[in-house]
Amino acid sequence: MNLLASRRFTGSFMLFGAVSGFLASFLLTIDKVKILKDAKYNPSCNINQVLNCKSVMLSKQAEVFGFPNSLIGIGAFAIFIAVAIAILGKVDFPRWFIDVALGGTILGVIFSHWLAYQTTFVIGALCPYCMVAWFGNFLILSSLIQTKLEIKSRAIEDEAAKLVISRVSGFVPVFHLVWLTLVIGAAYITVS
Repeated sequence: MNLLASRRFTGSFMLFGAVSGFLASFLLTIDKVKILKDAKYNPSCNINQVLNCKSVMLSKQAEVFGFPNSLIGIGAFAIFIAVAIAILGKVDFPRWFIDVALGGTILGVIFSHWLAYQTTFVIGALCPYCMVAWFGNFLILSSLIQTKLEIKSRAIEDEAAKLVISRVSGFVPVFHLVWLTLVIGAAYITVS
């Protein structure tokens, strides 16, 4: 079996993405609270004019639904930490659960792309913690697609089809890492 298509890899990949996203969202929330208490506070993620969380945190895009976006990240990434641990524990989720999780993650990735566009072309600064959250979203998306492919593979008898699914599944994380690198790289080059 292809290592990149294995259940252990998928669960570990998702866990890494979920923990990374959770920590980034948590740190963003702490810094947001500190900024609300002291407008002169300089967040830990302010590195220079390009990599500048404070500019992003003070924008209207940082509170699309009337509260800090990072609170959505805390909740969503916490859920996926539990899902990843369950995958590593060999829990077989029903297909509907994976479909709902995949749909929610796709919405999260679309939201991440919108935020990437906003920080790059409207705000003109990049938030390192936000980029870590984008990274976490991509890893979770990749893992859920792999899980969906695994479920599909178990449901069919044709060995040739199973081999194709395994190979495609192995390319999913590589594709998403390249895609994410291009998004973040293009944003950084555009803002600098």
